[in-house]
Amino acid sequence: MSAAYVCIICGESEPNTIDLYVRKSKKLGRDDHRREQSTDAQTEQGHRWSHRKGYAVRKVWKDIASAFKAVKRSDFDRALAALANEEVPTLWAYAIDRFSRKGAEDLLKVIGKARVIFDMDGLDSNEPRDRRWIINRAEEAREYSEGLSKRVRDTKEEQRDAGRWVAGRAPYGYTVSRDRVLSPDEEPFICHVATRKEWSRAALVREMFRMIAEDGESTRGVCRWLNGMRVPSPGGKSWGFAYVYRMTRNPAYYGTQVIQIRPGHPEPYRNTKGELVPLRGTALITRDQQRRAQNNLAGNNVIPVPNRARDTRAKHLLTGLLQCPGCKRSMSMGGRSYLCQAATGGTGCHVKASARTTAIESYVFEAWLARLTGADDDDSIMIAVSERWTARTKPEETAAEQAARSVLDAAEADLAGLIRTRKQYTGAAERYYFQQLTEATEAVDAAKEQAAKHGSAGRVQLPFLSVSVEDLTRAWEDADPYLKRDLLRLAIDRITVHKAPRRGCKFDGDSRLTIAWAKTTGRADYGTAA
Repeated sequence: MSAAYVCIICGESEPNTIDLYVRKSKKLGRDDHRREQSTDAQTEQGHRWSHRKGYAVRKVWKDIASAFKAVKRSDFDRALAALANEEVPTLWAYAIDRFSRKGAEDLLKVIGKARVIFDMDGLDSNEPRDRRWIINRAEEAREYSEGLSKRVRDTKEEQRDAGRWVAGRAPYGYTVSRDRVLSPDEEPFICHVATRKEWSRAALVREMFRMIAEDGESTRGVCRWLNGMRVPSPGGKSWGFAYVYRMTRNPAYYGTQVIQIRPGHPEPYRNTKGELVPLRGTALITRDQQRRAQNNLAGNNVIPVPNRARDTRAKHLLTGLLQCPGCKRSMSMGGRSYLCQAATGGTGCHVKASARTTAIESYVFEAWLARLTGADDDDSIMIAVSERWTARTKPEETAAEQAARSVLDAAEADLAGLIRTRKQYTGAAERYYFQQLTEATEAVDAAKEQAAKHGSAGRVQLPFLSVSVEDLTRAWEDADPYLKRDLLRLAIDRITVHKAPRRGCKFDGDSRLTIAWAKTTGRADYGTAA
């Protein structure tokens, strides 16, 4: 190579260049007995060797990753590419097992093509007598690594089968004993300023699940509650909603052994017989609580909104139904007209639709009346209206059906998610996939059966079939504003209000309004009102 390189340690210019490759498996503390030779120590030793042999260090490549597992080692790949592209003639490595534990697989990429020095082994790939030793030592390192991995796997599997906690850190809310048994962390560590109530980490976890499962609280709401009490997160900082969400997916909280096949996704562990293994110790919540929490976070909650002391219901007939076609915002009452919110809020909209209250309300009622009284019994609008009428007149039956349907939706989502991640279950982990697939399929079948029971238990009665136009009009006139709003929404989802062609022209509902009529979910069995 024509250019001279300067050593990054002594600053001297030397013609012979070399790269260093250093690696260790994990980030471990200085007092950890599993700590390997640090990358800094390996780098220093590589510099000393280079100076003795008359080389200048061009680049230090460093990885903190396994040399055996199929993980991406970016600097290792770049170091080999630099040799292959003749950017540098020589590569120094601390030892063969620091270079690779895949046997001769990685070594054959460079042996005979470039020079590689294995310092601790005293081997040089340019020496013909060393090449056999290098390959043999690499195969020995591979065999040792495979044997060590198997012993570790067997030991961990034995501990999991015994219900002991294998991971280093206990889940938040638990403590782990020397014999790896989880126990709730009941030691009070924070006191709420307003209520003077003392909280332990275990009590906080129970309350977090209660808030989500019973109150329908979001993960962000839980974080606001925790941060408002100045509760430090497991990392010592403020709480994040993603961490709370992962807690709701951890089987350890309801007392089931876990395994992580996908990083960051704890799953229920199963022994060789396919059985779930209970953890030794006391669970913080029940399985049913976790299911309800997961279901609510998935958007399938049917938790009723608590009664409010002040009546905050909208009073105007079409508030919430009307939409401006320009900005897609809702239109609210302003003076004697319904106006695009951009017009009242000062934000941009190129349309800014509006309509006089009396004219548009009269037209919408007439369209609603004509659509319902002119429909046949099997018309889709009548089926959609029936579903919503049942939800209004028989809320307890509708809530039970919605709950059964939400359980089915959650089970189907779990099954679909498992199928999407099929490729991540390889090798020994395949048995977990098929066991979970069977369980997820059974859960979907059971949920379908339960939903079918609710669907067939209460046949929905179609309203208005025996009511004339005159009777329905009289009933409309006698209804209060809230009932009128509900009746309109039985059949109408949305109304788009287009801008008038010119200022002051007469309201023409046929050209100005686009009504989106209600659609059926197709989930109920319908009868005819007596």
